[in-house]
Amino acid sequence: MKLNKFAAALAVSSMFASGAAMAEPFYMDVTQFSSSYAGDGTTASIFQLAVDWSATSTYTDDNGTAGLNIGDSVTDSGGGSVSNFLGSTGSAILGGNNNEGIGSNYQIRFAYTDLSGTIAAINLASTAILANYTSGTIYVYGSAIDINGNIVAPELQLLTLNVFASAGDLANAIIYATVSNPLADTWFFPPATDWSDVTVAINMRLDTNLDTRTAPTSIGNGQYTRSTTLNGSVEFNRVPEPGILALLGVGLFGLGAARRMKKAS
Repeated sequence: MKLNKFAAALAVSSMFASGAAMAEPFYMDVTQFSSSYAGDGTTASIFQLAVDWSATSTYTDDNGTAGLNIGDSVTDSGGGSVSNFLGSTGSAILGGNNNEGIGSNYQIRFAYTDLSGTIAAINLASTAILANYTSGTIYVYGSAIDINGNIVAPELQLLTLNVFASAGDLANAIIYATVSNPLADTWFFPPATDWSDVTVAINMRLDTNLDTRTAPTSIGNGQYTRSTTLNGSVEFNRVPEPGILALLGVGLFGLGAARRMKKAS
């Protein structure tokens, strides 16, 4: 079953928004993108990826009214990295033979430049803005690194996330995306199911606590910009068998189930 053969169905997004535990453990073989690992190259079972990143939003006053309003357009760019693999209790997986040296022997990072949509909710008094994203592509990469964090081997693309919708509230964001192009022999569900042969759902929890929450700054011509820092976690889940997919309509993918995570002090 190829990942890019299914469109996503928002009819089942309530499963994510309910906050139900959806995480399915998986593991990675980091030898596929890095020859510098701590043990045999295979991680322990991972329940979540802890992520940190920075983002820049550009807002456009499309309706010509003073300032920003619901319906005005937004485009985001940004990137970040996986800081830790998390176990079933939400704690970091420790030990080189378990995490294979994530952050020290190799890195996993992501980047995007075209996350686009419109403002869905806004409260300028608290400088809170929720975007309804309808398109964009998030690329995930992996590479070996040296002790200074510099890439020492060719960086390979590990996954592509194809954003098609979002939800949430002024405190959290839920982003839905289909998953394509997993690097072969890298991502597995136990005991040994390669992601190249399955359809995968993504559940991403975002913490939108900002280091410094500021109001968007005018840059002229009806445009405003703001840079933010975020953290959160990512979960992965297999999609039901084709017969169940048919009952649902088309399929299930998601970056979602928003739940605030306390920002590390």
